[in-house]
Amino acid sequence: MNNNDKHAASYVLEPLRVDNSDAIQWQESTDVLVVGYGGAGVCAALEARAQGADVLALDRFEGGGATTLSGGIYYGGGTPYQHEAGYNDTPEEMYNYLKQEIGDAVRDETLRRFCNQSSTNMDWLCSHGIGFGSKVYEGKRSFPPKGYDIYYSGNELSPEFEKIARPAPRGHKVAGPGYTGSTLFNTLRDSAHGKGVRFQGHTVVTRLILDSSNQVVGVEALRIEPGSEGWKKHLKIIRKVNAYQRFIEKAALDAAEKVRAVEQQYGVPIRIRARQAVVLTTGSFAFNREMISHYAPKFSKAMALGTISCDGSGVVMGQGIGAALGHMDSVTAWRTISPPVQFVQGIVVNREGCRFVAEDVYLGRLGHEMAQQTEERAWVIIDSHAYWTSYKDTIPRPGEEGYLEFKGPLLINLVSNSTKGKTLADLAAKIGVDAQGLEAEVARYNAGIAAGKDPLGKKKSNCREIGKGPYYGIDISVGSQKFRCPTIPMGGLVVDEDSGQVLREDGSAIAGLYAAGRAAVGIPSGFYVSGSSIADCVFSGRRAGHSAAQLATDKAERQASMAAGA
Repeated sequence: MNNNDKHAASYVLEPLRVDNSDAIQWQESTDVLVVGYGGAGVCAALEARAQGADVLALDRFEGGGATTLSGGIYYGGGTPYQHEAGYNDTPEEMYNYLKQEIGDAVRDETLRRFCNQSSTNMDWLCSHGIGFGSKVYEGKRSFPPKGYDIYYSGNELSPEFEKIARPAPRGHKVAGPGYTGSTLFNTLRDSAHGKGVRFQGHTVVTRLILDSSNQVVGVEALRIEPGSEGWKKHLKIIRKVNAYQRFIEKAALDAAEKVRAVEQQYGVPIRIRARQAVVLTTGSFAFNREMISHYAPKFSKAMALGTISCDGSGVVMGQGIGAALGHMDSVTAWRTISPPVQFVQGIVVNREGCRFVAEDVYLGRLGHEMAQQTEERAWVIIDSHAYWTSYKDTIPRPGEEGYLEFKGPLLINLVSNSTKGKTLADLAAKIGVDAQGLEAEVARYNAGIAAGKDPLGKKKSNCREIGKGPYYGIDISVGSQKFRCPTIPMGGLVVDEDSGQVLREDGSAIAGLYAAGRAAVGIPSGFYVSGSSIADCVFSGRRAGHSAAQLATDKAERQASMAAGA
């Protein structure tokens, strides 16, 4: 892929091809080179180091990537924390549930291995200093409230899934206050450092280097010297972005341009040799809006989630040397309408005025189904009683944890993103919904509740008849600019599911190149359930790191055998 391709990360260059890798000047060398040092990257580095490889990890910024900005949820089944809480969950039940969610994104045997290893991977995390707890939250939340460790982070309690798999809370929050993604990464980073993993930050990789046999033998990059003026500017920009600008698309994209300018001005060109393999763990392409528009246009107006280093650079580099891409149109869209519970007790309708999903489904399922509707539009419809009680419930209380993430945006919705109509027909006309369809849907919904069963299977505790007007419609559409819908693309490089090695379109493996996390097709590529991305980063990161390091072990054993024979 050339530098003029409008869907490419702008700084990624054509691969450099060399006839003799020993004949060029390298500034650094290592056995395993990890490019992108977030959740998947640090797991790959730790595993490769445990196998005896010399490991160097690079990151465009300080390290951590999107993982440090996450809630720190790990999805696991049959864990000791569940058992301690009284839930006799098993990897088999976890598999039965996830299989229905992700479909054929990965082979069945890969999904089974992911489920079977979920508890042992938690043990591995704990061996590096990560903590978990066993207090279960039984309610419906997109993130467990203060004081709770485990919750139902997906659709496990939905009637359609209860028929297939025994429900159990599987979202395990890394121990610590508030969002703990940074705790997860920082703890693993410190462990990796203590075990000899080398790290270089503020180093942007611009292209892969291949030898005459088409094996990846290293990378070319721009490195900003630590402590320099450029380093200070680079650091200031990314910290500002991660603090708040990542939620404002224009500010984030403007910052990305400033970052590139700093890299071009202050970056020192270097070449780093990977004696055995390069592992790409560069994250998603959420902040490459050209790639989103090309591969997943339904989400082009939605809000990117992550950080500006999630720009698809690893995917573009792999694609540039013939790597296959998979599930590039798979995007998780989080549309939370709870709290307040009054929104869940109302109905969500499309342009035709029809409901299309039970309102108490997992927020990712609501976002997914919403994206399939006409113009990706949807509204929450509530009556006057629900509006005013929800207003009271969203008023901030002293010391309330997570207000800005949850109740705050919903209060803004009630004040600035709701439309009022004296009647359902009046409301429908104002928001652009079919009036007859909406009136019929409300009648059908109320009749179902009166009969004791919601037509779409919403839980009885979340059902409340829509009463007298005036009525309110809250715009929750994918492209809503007042109530932004956070999204992360889940597609990436196709990899061998036993090793993590990157594959070409014809299924052949690219020598010396591996990928993990959101740079690769993985478990969440079929459908994302909260916690499955971090769990997949651990699973796929360890897989790639182990396989990449094994090359070094095999080579050393061959050399030792040859020496002994001589």
